[in-house]
Amino acid sequence: MSDPASYRALLALKQPRRLALATVPADFSDWLDYAAVVALLVYGWGEGPVMLAVFALALSLPYVIAGPLLAVVVDRAPLRAVLFATNLGRALATFAFAFTGDTWVLLGLVFLRGCIDSAFTPARQAAMQATTPPELLGHAQGLHQAINQTSKIAGPALGGALLAFWPAQDVFLFNAALSLLAAIVILGVDVPARPPETGAPEPFLTRSLAGLAEFRRSRQLLVALIFSACAYFAFFLYDALIALLAAGFGFDETAYGFSISASGLGGLLGALLAGRLAAGRPLLAMSLAAVISGLTTAAVATAAAMGWPLQLPAFLLVLGFMGGATAFMLVPYRTIVQKEAPPDRIARVFASGEAVIVCTMLSAPLIGSAIATRWGTPAAFLAGGILLVALGLVTLASTRRA
Repeated sequence: MSDPASYRALLALKQPRRLALATVPADFSDWLDYAAVVALLVYGWGEGPVMLAVFALALSLPYVIAGPLLAVVVDRAPLRAVLFATNLGRALATFAFAFTGDTWVLLGLVFLRGCIDSAFTPARQAAMQATTPPELLGHAQGLHQAINQTSKIAGPALGGALLAFWPAQDVFLFNAALSLLAAIVILGVDVPARPPETGAPEPFLTRSLAGLAEFRRSRQLLVALIFSACAYFAFFLYDALIALLAAGFGFDETAYGFSISASGLGGLLGALLAGRLAAGRPLLAMSLAAVISGLTTAAVATAAAMGWPLQLPAFLLVLGFMGGATAFMLVPYRTIVQKEAPPDRIARVFASGEAVIVCTMLSAPLIGSAIATRWGTPAAFLAGGILLVALGLVTLASTRRA
């Protein structure tokens, strides 16, 4: 007899399968855009660290500024229409990338596309909740995260290959076609209508804050959000410094490229495994993953600080393990949101959580850089590892007391 809660059972269902199929070109478009914009800024227009930092802000800030507001519309509008419109909007914004020759205009379009994406992502989460049986929500999260990780591995590689033959502007046109393809596939997804909101109409700002109110209502949601925000802060203390850590062990640029691929592959495998195992006790899975990942990160940092040699296969294995642990924390968090948030406000709950997480992690690279400048690159990894271990132990203790 087949397992009623498995990836095969999930993909046997028409609507979740079509939604996952639409996710493939949508996520690949994101990572191809990222590679093409960076290539155009650095190699085409000769921009430096300042503009790359502005680019990072243009990618991140829409989830803080626009996401919680647009989620009000997402929770009230037909989800298939929202998914179609946001993919179409992403296609048009990416199409416009190809026809600008000014850095600030390009970054403005990146911000605009991010605002559209900040509505698409909660809408996809709401559609997953509406089309997926409760016992398969963890598998759905694992599958979609695995698609994202596959895009993270293959997207920049494909982007690099295309950029070897095409100018960045042509890659943008290709990316726009991918988003348009995602919009077309979405038309085949039949999302059930959600129950209408009850009670007297509320002011727009009050409705936009309803997502945060859900975190106060559910202790599990609140603990998961605090955990995720702290975990991402710990990750981003050292995430931008991996190249320096690799160089400290004597590895060259090629080895660094392999390390990024190893991290992505670890994230892919971790997402699929988390989807199978983490649905039952998600906070326990997140806590254990944080402890194990933190100990691994701290061990590598100690080896680097002490000057102990590390062979490349071992380094790649560590990076893969760290990427897998990250996915093992993200998938359970999103599964908790799916199970705890009411259908009429899940987009607002998800968008509010994303806004809190992004706000928390924005300062982490600067703090990590300051730590590395003052005490050396391994110190940033050690700080992140210790924070993860402490976070996992505290969360584990709190869940046992509950």
